[in-house]
Amino acid sequence: MLRIALPAILLLCLLSTSVVLAEDEKAAYPAGRSTQQIEGLKVELGVPAGLVKDKPASLAVVLHGAGGSATGMAAAMREWVPEHYVVCAPKSSGQVWSDSDIGKVKKIIQHLLASLPIDKTKLHVVGYSNGGWSLPPLAFDDDLKPRTATWVGSGFRGGSPPKWAASMGVLALAGSRDANATSARETVKLLRKSVDVVEARFQTGLGHQWPGELMPYFRWWTGAREGRCAPGVDMNFAWGTDQAAALQAAGREKKGGVFVYAYKSDATDHTPTKLLQNEVFMNPLVRHYGAQLHPTKLDAVAHGEALAALGVTSYPAVLVLKKDGKVRKILQGKTLSERKILAALRSGAPNKKKPEGY
Repeated sequence: MLRIALPAILLLCLLSTSVVLAEDEKAAYPAGRSTQQIEGLKVELGVPAGLVKDKPASLAVVLHGAGGSATGMAAAMREWVPEHYVVCAPKSSGQVWSDSDIGKVKKIIQHLLASLPIDKTKLHVVGYSNGGWSLPPLAFDDDLKPRTATWVGSGFRGGSPPKWAASMGVLALAGSRDANATSARETVKLLRKSVDVVEARFQTGLGHQWPGELMPYFRWWTGAREGRCAPGVDMNFAWGTDQAAALQAAGREKKGGVFVYAYKSDATDHTPTKLLQNEVFMNPLVRHYGAQLHPTKLDAVAHGEALAALGVTSYPAVLVLKKDGKVRKILQGKTLSERKILAALRSGAPNKKKPEGY
């Protein structure tokens, strides 16, 4: 029988406790929400649980508006934390953001990248109102190189973004009645040729306030820009899920048809599906023509027989149906290219003209 003296047991307990404390001390910031002082600024942090080096998080940094609070911005983005984002909401030293404050925010970002398991290639910067007007030095910083930049209740005022910005995504969000809605629209025109993707979205009837109804799209879009993808979980279109209903609606129109996206929900981490949802469907022209054709997504798990009857033999697939339900175009396998999808959607769209600026 193994015998250990009482003092030895106490010693082992003390040693094990010190190990736990040492491990806890390595965690720079606790999981959950906390208030910190970093680089001389108050910072509201949201840190996801289970943050480890093998599964680094994304980082979203959000700047408040004039007279606003870090607490309010952290609350506005609290739903991001469970989706494996570290949310950082700093507070300016005054009512508005100064150049000195923005310089400190850059240092805060570098500090967090060094202190927590964060993928530095998955940095997203957001600015609301005055925070948006102050966003460009962060959005186009040559060292940080954010994956996305989002102007909320504000917009990009002009300038020459660096060449590396050609790979980034830009979003402008505002209320339709916001006086800054015009700047959000201008953001698209000013950055269309400088970044990979840029778009503006508006919450109907809202003035100069945080557009809460746009947050589900914002969160999905940000994830898509960094490569997150679940088959069929896509917000590029206002998808329906009933082919018969889509054909019935198309039948009431003079021209048009149905755009079908066929996918397999159980095909996780599937490169063709990811490319389709995160890149092809995000093409502004694909959206322009596809939105005219009653977009309908059908999961092969539930609609395999119906899709097979239409000629689908591999997934994902894109089909354009005539109003009578007959197939106008079917693209799958090697024919599933952005160029061919665009041509197929345009062939069935009632309005074949390109939108202004393209």
